[in-house]
Amino acid sequence: MRPGPAEMDVSTLLDGLDIVLQPVVEIATGSVVAVEALARFAHAGDLPVEEIIARAHNAGFGYALEAACLRAALARRGDVPDGVRLAINLSPDVLHHPAIARSWDADLDGVIVEVTESEASSPGALHDHFSHLRVRGAQIAVDDVGTGYAGLLRLASVRPDYVKIDRTVVTGVRDSAAQRSVLEALVTFAHRMDAVVIGEGVETLDDLIALAEFDVDQGQGWAIGRPSQVLQPIGRLVVATCQQTRSYLLQRRAGTSVATAYTHGMHAATSALTAATGLAELRAAAAQATAEIGIDAIGVSVLGRDGYLREILSTDTLLDSAEYALSEYPATQMVLQTVNTVEVHLSDPDADAAEAEIMRRNGHASLLMIPITIADQPIGVLEFTHRTHRRWTTHDIANGRGLAAHLAQALRRISM
Repeated sequence: MRPGPAEMDVSTLLDGLDIVLQPVVEIATGSVVAVEALARFAHAGDLPVEEIIARAHNAGFGYALEAACLRAALARRGDVPDGVRLAINLSPDVLHHPAIARSWDADLDGVIVEVTESEASSPGALHDHFSHLRVRGAQIAVDDVGTGYAGLLRLASVRPDYVKIDRTVVTGVRDSAAQRSVLEALVTFAHRMDAVVIGEGVETLDDLIALAEFDVDQGQGWAIGRPSQVLQPIGRLVVATCQQTRSYLLQRRAGTSVATAYTHGMHAATSALTAATGLAELRAAAAQATAEIGIDAIGVSVLGRDGYLREILSTDTLLDSAEYALSEYPATQMVLQTVNTVEVHLSDPDADAAEAEIMRRNGHASLLMIPITIADQPIGVLEFTHRTHRRWTTHDIANGRGLAAHLAQALRRISM
């Protein structure tokens, strides 16, 4: 039987220290957006890393061990592809220690500092350390969220950039009503703090699909990619599952309660559309919907018989008086020809260049286009826009479809 850390000195553990990398993907695309640096100890038997760290602290050399892990993890930055972030784990109470302070790189841009949900002994000091790390370019993630409800208040006070949902919530979530309820609540809570949600413990493609359905932004787990010395490409089946599920969610007409839940404010906006008799009333209803959904702007364009698209409503900028030939805008043309919902993001290198240019000119980063139809025939496009990059949620998509249906009736009534 191999000795545990309590029977080892720090040099023995460090002699077997290795850092492996595990990918984190954007669930909408299957693209790698981050890698987590995970410590492995060859001379510690089969003990979990968390227990090794805890025993090291009990034996008096926990700070030294975590500082060494931090330096080893940061040394892997050169192995991370451009545009991909490196996530590093630390215990909350080590951030104040001089050994940790000396181990940070001067520039932490692209680094995510992960701390566990466990309560720090000095929350105020922890917030100060987070502030210092953010000034140097780092982002903050709270790990293992979901293992204790009391931690949600601490989570709200930290205002993390990332919230990592614990594997006990994620693994097998499609088969558990209780897990689904917890996941929905945690995602809603995190998104209200403008945090990116990461689901840990993705063990099957079913787990991955479920995360997409509940608007989880990113995923991590053995079904996506195992920890390895050299970062491996994401499997084609994983990428295809992500992209096909996203396509399905964009086109889904009726979904779960998550997708179809209307708020009182959205009901008020659609009721206003039902009663609208002119463009001024349409614009007021659209402005109300914009505030309720939490997006930056709504626009409406109608298609003329000449094949040109003309904007008739905008809650963001002055009305665009230009006329746009549909043939010059493939993404918009696809919306009207297929009667499908389409999203465009400036961060996507394959985005429709013509549409992206208009977005850039208007200061928008993400666009959701929903067809407006009468008797299954397209008459125009409803556009949701946002100034910063965001993946449109199932709430956004469902709300957009509802608004488009009411807009169609209003437009027919006022003979646009």
